[in-house]
Amino acid sequence: MGWLKKFQSENRYVVFFFLYVGFCISYIDRSAIGLALPSISKDFALAPTQMGVVISAFFIGYSIMQLPGGWMADKFGSKSVILIALTLWSIFTFTTGHASSLAGLLFLRFVFGLCEGPYAGACYRGIAEYFPRELRPAFATGVLSSNYIGSAIAPIIIVPLILWFGWRGMFQALGCIGLVYVFFYAFFVKQVKPAEEEKAGAKKGSKKEYFLKLLHFSIIWKLVV
Repeated sequence: MGWLKKFQSENRYVVFFFLYVGFCISYIDRSAIGLALPSISKDFALAPTQMGVVISAFFIGYSIMQLPGGWMADKFGSKSVILIALTLWSIFTFTTGHASSLAGLLFLRFVFGLCEGPYAGACYRGIAEYFPRELRPAFATGVLSSNYIGSAIAPIIIVPLILWFGWRGMFQALGCIGLVYVFFYAFFVKQVKPAEEEKAGAKKGSKKEYFLKLLHFSIIWKLVV
């Protein structure tokens, strides 16, 4: 696999481009259900309350994985968590197009939320890995945090897909797009450690200790709720 390393980059701006595109994909994928819901509710004969539950199922799974997602990114590195999260949520986006019942749709949306949940935390871990401390708040983290381009362009992508392929084909197409992105991310991005960890040689158990301390702050649980 030595030949692969020749193509992998640790250039901060290359990595940032991939992280930003991944955020766009995540916003497009999560917006898809809202735009497809009229067609889905017609096929499944859903009441308004049931439609609300379908949308909420994603956010329940997504919120559950916020803290564990950040911990996993610290433990295994941003690249591993991003690749796993994106692969799994793309698979469940694809399989949403095969849902045959309300229960199945709810399950797929909940698991989709679980799989997408770690992505944001892994991205911010990625910022720490590739950007010096002074650039993190003002440039990298600030730009990622304000990334709503995915939501803005979602209708432009999703509505034509629904018109051409139906809502099922739309989810399948989005899932395939996500899997293609995973290939390019794995191929072109090199995993590194934050500079301060390289210098200090992160102590064993310290990350676990910090994570357990984090759970004692009530503000964290309020944010999750």
